[in-house]
Amino acid sequence: MKQKKQSKSIGKDSYVKSKNGDIPHKKAEQYNLFQILIDNIPDNIYIKDIKNKFLMVNKTMADFMGKETKDFIGKTDFDFFPKEKSKEYSQDENLVMKKGKPITDKVEKVLHSGKEFWMSSSKIPWYDRNGDIMGTMGISRDITKRKQLENNLLGRERNFFGALMNNIPDSIFFKDLNSRIVRINMACAKKHGIENPEDAIGKTDFDFFSEEHAQQAYNDEQNVIKTGKPIVDFEEKETYEDKEDKWASTTKMPWYDENGNIIGIFGITRDVTDKKKVEEKVEYLSFHDALTGLYNRAFFDEELKRLDTERQLPITIVMGDLNGLKVINDAYGHARGDVFLRKIADILKESFRREDIISRWGGDEFISILPKTDAENAKNIAKRIKELCKEKSTTNIPLSISLGISTKKQKSEDIDDVLKKAEDRMYKNKISDSSSIQDSLVMSLKENLKKGDYRTETRIIKMEEYALLIGKKLKLSSIKLEELSLLLNLHNIGKLALVDEIMAKKGRLTKEEWRIIKELPEIGYRIAESSTKLKPIAESILSHHEWYNGQGYPRGIKGDEIPILSRISFLVDSYEAMTRDKPYRKKLTKKEAIKEIKRCCGTQFDPKVVDVFLEILEEEE
Repeated sequence: MKQKKQSKSIGKDSYVKSKNGDIPHKKAEQYNLFQILIDNIPDNIYIKDIKNKFLMVNKTMADFMGKETKDFIGKTDFDFFPKEKSKEYSQDENLVMKKGKPITDKVEKVLHSGKEFWMSSSKIPWYDRNGDIMGTMGISRDITKRKQLENNLLGRERNFFGALMNNIPDSIFFKDLNSRIVRINMACAKKHGIENPEDAIGKTDFDFFSEEHAQQAYNDEQNVIKTGKPIVDFEEKETYEDKEDKWASTTKMPWYDENGNIIGIFGITRDVTDKKKVEEKVEYLSFHDALTGLYNRAFFDEELKRLDTERQLPITIVMGDLNGLKVINDAYGHARGDVFLRKIADILKESFRREDIISRWGGDEFISILPKTDAENAKNIAKRIKELCKEKSTTNIPLSISLGISTKKQKSEDIDDVLKKAEDRMYKNKISDSSSIQDSLVMSLKENLKKGDYRTETRIIKMEEYALLIGKKLKLSSIKLEELSLLLNLHNIGKLALVDEIMAKKGRLTKEEWRIIKELPEIGYRIAESSTKLKPIAESILSHHEWYNGQGYPRGIKGDEIPILSRISFLVDSYEAMTRDKPYRKKLTKKEAIKEIKRCCGTQFDPKVVDVFLEILEEEE
């Protein structure tokens, strides 16, 4: 009988125990798939037992009734509909079970929540594997729009299977015993670039996918046909010959005829490419440093445990600490510091081997595991890193990293001790490298300051000579004279943090721009504090714009509270500014500048420093 074909979808001899009764199915996996399928159908679907009690409803029907699917289980229509309407439904279902014939497309008007709906309902007998009726299955569709607009009927199938195939967004397919397509839905056709689903009939996966994927799919389907065991929610990579690969979640089930014989397979695939990309990104970020692309510390720790075996001996650890990152961050901003980090990371990638594990250990520290590598080979790699740093350094970013190397040679050695030894050696090398590193950083800062300096090299040297002459006449120590020389070149180091627009402006500054300018001594102070070489003049940089009478900035200190180096640099720098042309005023003559200095003596300038400086200027004549 034709009706018995229904019996093979869910058999009588296999049940799922539930709180409200037994729900039969061919296999547990088929039941779950069936629930997934009907929940994606826009029509109301239900299954009732022989006493007209609900065994299953889909989400669409539950939502239509304003309830949860679980609210229906074990109940009848009398719990939800008016008595007369419930009685009519029961009579229809009893008639279907008695005669074994379906009621199809019964159109009726329904009042629900104060609204009028037109519904088209179908009810069919539900058979078990032996052909005995064990209940009814029903589907109802809202056809209100069709009744209202007869000429604008949407092209929907008039039966449950057609509605499922055409409305679900996932790809659905049926194949015969040879894995040839029998039917696909519109979503599957679109996926394969086919306008009409019927054009796919008789084709196989070899007509759409790469041979490798098609063969794997064929093998999987033949195994389902052979064993009767489904494949459920299997994530696979679908590869193509001429387009981008995709990821899909695939379920494949055996397809039975009315006699219980497997006649092929049916399946559903859902595109999970976006989900997979997100998962891959999350996985990548969980093991990688987002800034440099190197492995992170968590991954390093796991790899160190994995590689700490006798088979990997000798294992060498190379630890590195960047030189000058804080100075660069303070002087140029963290964006430039990030560039510094990425450049060093690129050098490490270029220097180490593919099998080495390179990780960002902390803010400015890196660490690498070199399996089956002795200290001598590691030293060659370290030498290569140093050479590349020198080769790729620029005036803006002098690249430098201090390295420490330690090797585990014997199984009995503790890897943590090896790690500690590498760290100790790194810091020892950092101390020995400190002087040259600091000189390089200071030179870089000087060169970058010159880019925005309107003074000629001759004038810069001349002002430094003036300052040193003043210092000598004031009997400053040789150390203080060295600091004074450094201060004359770097008192305005805070300018490195200025935006280019302010640096390049030729006219007078606005109030807001002046507010920013007045913050430069504090910025310069922070930069100097970050450098061992500049730390001794940090206080003098901060005080460079203080006035002798206390009306300067940023702290408003006065007299001898102002470091002597600042009082000297301020006077010399002011003289240089007076005697140089500016866009908004002409320069003063030497005579006019001396007059201005005398006028400001005791207010802006220290009288003692002024006397010495004027004496030097007079000696020049």
